[in-house]
Amino acid sequence: MKNPFWCLAISVLTALICGILVNTAILYIAGAISLVVLSGVVWPWISMSGIVAEVTFNKRRVRCGESVGARLIVKNRWPWPAWGVYLRHRFSEQSGHLCEVAIEYIPGWKVSEFNWSFAPQKRGVYSTQTAFLETAFPFGLYRKKRELSVESKLIVWPEVQTLTSMPEIREVNSSEDRFASNRVGDFGDVTGTREFRIGDSLRRVHWAQTARQGQMIVTERQAASVCALRVIPDLNPSSYGTKAEHRAALEAVLRITASICESLHQQHAWVECLVGDKLFRCENDSYELRKLFDALAHVPVEGVNDSALHHKVSSLSQIVVTTSRGYEKHLSFRHAQHNQRIIVVHDHFEQEMEAASSCQCEPWLKLNDPEESRNKVFVDRWKKACYAT
Repeated sequence: MKNPFWCLAISVLTALICGILVNTAILYIAGAISLVVLSGVVWPWISMSGIVAEVTFNKRRVRCGESVGARLIVKNRWPWPAWGVYLRHRFSEQSGHLCEVAIEYIPGWKVSEFNWSFAPQKRGVYSTQTAFLETAFPFGLYRKKRELSVESKLIVWPEVQTLTSMPEIREVNSSEDRFASNRVGDFGDVTGTREFRIGDSLRRVHWAQTARQGQMIVTERQAASVCALRVIPDLNPSSYGTKAEHRAALEAVLRITASICESLHQQHAWVECLVGDKLFRCENDSYELRKLFDALAHVPVEGVNDSALHHKVSSLSQIVVTTSRGYEKHLSFRHAQHNQRIIVVHDHFEQEMEAASSCQCEPWLKLNDPEESRNKVFVDRWKKACYAT
């Protein structure tokens, strides 16, 4: 009996029986308790009957961890006030999105406005459709709810890590204003010197070193580089379990996907991302990148049933972000493309990977824990993987 209403109801019944059978004076006690119960049930209903409320946000989109302002406008159409009101709302289906705001007093015959700030810690769509005002004043015997009149939404994007390195992947477009520091070409800054080879241009001869060494020495420069790739997050529910750590792996996959797409987009790379069965092409278009992040925010916590690792035949190299369970399935595909690079998030999948042990395959990048996608570990391993290619 978590609700004290039932305890008081039993007390009233006991007092009535004792008043009838033992002493009629006990009936006064039963009446007093009944009055408490009646006021505890009726007053919350009366105080909330004239309440109309709505919640709005000062931003449409925000990243995880960023502060956003919320405003609650409450109109009380009746003369009596409402005390001890709570705004309760589960903005999305993800755990941790339950939010409570306490309102001490709502005056009668007045429109009141309440403002506060909060920082969402998980990505998703924060909707006020299921939000409501609630009060149990004065005794907590009965809770009266009042739904909000207007629906408002806040899209929370996954948090990202800034990746400064760019993987050396075959280009579809070359550019003379972006260069790869670890690949030799004919443009960019001088990276070193070497001996002259047949076919080298005389324009590349380093005459000072040639005179000093007594043989032809030429300079080496950076190569023009604009990488083009397709990022494919594995969102299939079969790649994840039902435990909390498995759900954390899905969030890590989305964070890694968002970090790669945004960082490479800022470096003027051609980026495509396959979310479920939708393909987003983010060349130099910030609008398309925004649509991609909205799609990542809308991914359900259980994954996407129609998610596939293969969408259309493409000449672009691919980066597949998956889990240990998904990596095992990926290795079993005989038609897996040779131009795919796999990023694996360890999800504590205990079963041995028979396919991996037979072919001795290692992923391009591996994170030992989903939380590593939120810190410098992922950034360092990404940089190492890019330069080791």
